[in-house]
Amino acid sequence: MMRRVVINSICLTPEKAAIVDNTAIIADLHLGFENVMQNRGVAIPRMQVKEIVEDVKKIIDKYNVNKLIVAGDLKHEFSRNLPYEWEDVREFIESVDVNLEVVRGNHDNFLASILAEYGIELKEYVKVGDYYVIHGHKDSEFERVIMGHEHPAVKIRVRGALYSFPCYLVADSSKVVLPAFSPLMSGSDVLQNSFLSPILKRAEKIEVYAVEDEVFYLGTVGDLKKVI
Repeated sequence: MMRRVVINSICLTPEKAAIVDNTAIIADLHLGFENVMQNRGVAIPRMQVKEIVEDVKKIIDKYNVNKLIVAGDLKHEFSRNLPYEWEDVREFIESVDVNLEVVRGNHDNFLASILAEYGIELKEYVKVGDYYVIHGHKDSEFERVIMGHEHPAVKIRVRGALYSFPCYLVADSSKVVLPAFSPLMSGSDVLQNSFLSPILKRAEKIEVYAVEDEVFYLGTVGDLKKVI
């Protein structure tokens, strides 16, 4: 049985989804990413939507979920809806057999026109329990948030090999940052890179929970930087 961690009633799972009661929250799916890379001359097999749908279905079954919230960046391209994005977002929506709510991310400028086909509103935030689900690219006055945007990861080099682990962040005990759900997003190293979100830039304490087969507490960002 894979171990998960509970922080203030939020279950952080090895499947890169936070669970609150019977609601699962995921972030940063970036559907259509392969189409964007093809347009840049980089050939990537079109595979992530199938893997994402399969992973979501496993989460729904395992944790008895009746609602799924996407905390932003359901699709990838900023400036328009690409053909893969139309197809992949449709496939994702039609494959998820629970109540679906979608929060606007910075990549979701044109997503509303796809969601409208299914009567789904693109929201600025969704409240679940005592928390507000946002994307995190903008500042927020909410005290308790669950967010994405950062794609946090811990990357450690050992004897020439680079090991990368997606991770959750918990900032000031009240703000939970989700790892990117997309299997194609490599993650941003929290020990080397500065944070993108204004919410994290002003945080005084940021704790790191790495994801592999289990969720492991690694310590604070400050302490890890001293060690690594």
